[in-house]
Amino acid sequence: MFTNTHFNAVGEVSVPFSAMQDAQHENVFLFDANVLFDANNREMNHSFAGYLADFAEQRSCYLLSNMNYAETVSRIPTRLRRQLAGVFASAGTEFWRGNEVLVRHEHAFSDEVYEYVARMVLHSAYPQKKAPLIDSGSASLRICLAGTRIGRTAKQTYLAWENEHRELEALMASFARRFPDHAICKDTEISLLITPNSFSTAEVQNQLLRRHKSARVIAYLGNMTAGGYAKPMCDALLRENVLSTVAGPSDISQLLSYEKRAMKDFKPKAAAPTRLFQGAWQ
Repeated sequence: MFTNTHFNAVGEVSVPFSAMQDAQHENVFLFDANVLFDANNREMNHSFAGYLADFAEQRSCYLLSNMNYAETVSRIPTRLRRQLAGVFASAGTEFWRGNEVLVRHEHAFSDEVYEYVARMVLHSAYPQKKAPLIDSGSASLRICLAGTRIGRTAKQTYLAWENEHRELEALMASFARRFPDHAICKDTEISLLITPNSFSTAEVQNQLLRRHKSARVIAYLGNMTAGGYAKPMCDALLRENVLSTVAGPSDISQLLSYEKRAMKDFKPKAAAPTRLFQGAWQ
C-alpha cells in the first residue's frame, strides 16, 4: 500500500502513522513543500490543498521549503495558507507567520562566493541553458542551471542531460573544496542549495519545540530533502519524533487518513501562542 513511502526509525514506529500518542504529547506536523506540488513543481492540486487545510484546522501544521517565502506561498491556495501555523522558508533559515517574518538567520555571503557561483553558471556545459535561477536569501543561495520557471519538457530535457553528464556533482565537489565553511547539496534533481555552516536545519526542530513545549514532531519529507539540506534536522530529531519520507501528495493523503482516525480518540490542548524572537539564531 505504501510502496513509495519509507519510515525512518527515529522513534519506535510500528504503524504507518503517529497514533501511538498519549496525553503527554501534542503532535505537530512538518511538511516538505516540494512533495506537496504537482509533477511540474508549479502549484498544489486544489483538492489536495483543501484536504490538507481541513487537517490543518485540527492540528498545528508547518511547511519546510527550500524556496524563498514569496515563491513558496505563491504556489499554495489561500485557504491552506491561512490554516498553516507557519512556514520555514529558504531552507529553514527564515520562519514566517502570515506575512511577518519572526525569525531570520542572517549571513553575508562574500563577494568571492557570489563570483564563484557566477562562474559555475557561466561555465556550465549544458547546451540549452536559459537565464539561470540564482535565488539569494538572507542565508541561502539556490542555483538552477536549467533556468527560471521552466516547464515540464525543459525540466525533463535538462534532467536527462544532467543524468548523463553529472555536472552538478562536479560543481558541488568543486565548491565544497573551495568553501569548506559552507554546505552545498542538491535540493531538487536539477538545482543546488548553498548555506553557511553557521546555520543548521536542526534549528527548525528547536523552534517547533519552543512553540510547542510537549510536542512530538511528525515530519513528512521527500527523499532529496531528508538526505540533503534537512539532513541535520533529521539527524537531530528526538527519539519520540517520527520521520517519514514520502514521494508525493498521494502518500501524504494516505498517511493523514490514519491520523484523522487517531484524532477521534485524542484531542490535544491548543498550544499557547508564543511569539518567537526576531533576529538571527544564536
